[in-house]
Amino acid sequence: MSTALTWSGAPVLPVGRARRTGRMAAISAACFFTIVTLNLAHHNYFPTHDPTLWTSGDPPAAGGRWLERSLIQLLHLIPGAQPFVLSMLTIGAAAFGIGQFAHDLVRRGWPPYRAALAAGLITVHPLMLGLATSGTASCLYVLMAAALLISLDRFEAIGDTQSLILLGLLLALLAISWPDAIFFIIPLSLLLPWAFKDIRSYSAATALYVIALTPAFIAISALALGGSLFQIPFSDVFAVWAAPLHGAGTNVILASPWLATYGGHPLAALINLTALCLVLMPALLVILLRFATARRERANPVTGVAALTLPPVAGAIAAAYEQLAGPNLIVALSLGCTVAWASTTTLRPRESWAFTALLGAGALAGWATPWLWQTPAQTIWRAILWEH
Repeated sequence: MSTALTWSGAPVLPVGRARRTGRMAAISAACFFTIVTLNLAHHNYFPTHDPTLWTSGDPPAAGGRWLERSLIQLLHLIPGAQPFVLSMLTIGAAAFGIGQFAHDLVRRGWPPYRAALAAGLITVHPLMLGLATSGTASCLYVLMAAALLISLDRFEAIGDTQSLILLGLLLALLAISWPDAIFFIIPLSLLLPWAFKDIRSYSAATALYVIALTPAFIAISALALGGSLFQIPFSDVFAVWAAPLHGAGTNVILASPWLATYGGHPLAALINLTALCLVLMPALLVILLRFATARRERANPVTGVAALTLPPVAGAIAAAYEQLAGPNLIVALSLGCTVAWASTTTLRPRESWAFTALLGAGALAGWATPWLWQTPAQTIWRAILWEH
């Protein structure tokens, strides 16, 4: 059987079988998400998107969510469009991501049935299910963070200008879509010199940052210029990225039991979020196993380190500024980063089985643990799906 080579030099299977597996995984996930969404609607539970963003398109709390706002403006051009269209978009995006995950696993040597099983376990994880059916942009944030990690792996393996530009473009897309992405981008930026093994001087490091961060700077500057054309003050446009509490209202802070405990305490938040990620996404342990047993993983460690550390570190920084209302999005980012790492790594058969088993353990823990169900809306959501 013929094989091809990826940028990391790992053998991959022909594309045909991978495409079939990915297509079936995506279709199955989309059908499952749709059934769940219809079940929630049948019990009068509707997505928790921001209603003011849909009705006005420019509420004060929407600062920086440029991609989401532009998308909603386009949807308003469709006659009769209703907010439930947002759920259809997140269902499609999540299903595509799961299909791509199954596709990449087969390309990495996984048998199709095992790749389909792993994709199915991701599909039924309560965090993935919540993102896919919510109609909120959080689903897109997690998918973009996963794509960013995949591009980081490519940059670590190749280190050429093209891979660095791709990384920079994804950073720009994440920055203009999600103001809180700054907490994710800052620790990621610190890993870039480690990923670029050809750095031998300060000038090389400077060039690395210029190429990687310039697209984000250009994108944000263009938005600021566009805002000035519509008589939006330049300072107001940049405030959503510069202010420590960009977009977080006092009512949000007071309504969050998690912030009441961990707001302003980054070390305690880091410990808590790390423990939550390990319990609800225990497949992270396979990354540690690979570091201990695989020389190739130790030779290119940055993607694995990023998958392990970026979500809880980003959450700890956000909690220090009281900008994180709860741990769910951070654990969802950990899920996305772990899936991205697995998509770029060639696992041995025993490791792939361990990864799959731990995905199942994480899904069971997610449904059983009380940590994910801290608000009345989350409790009602779980009760509808669990009891019906």
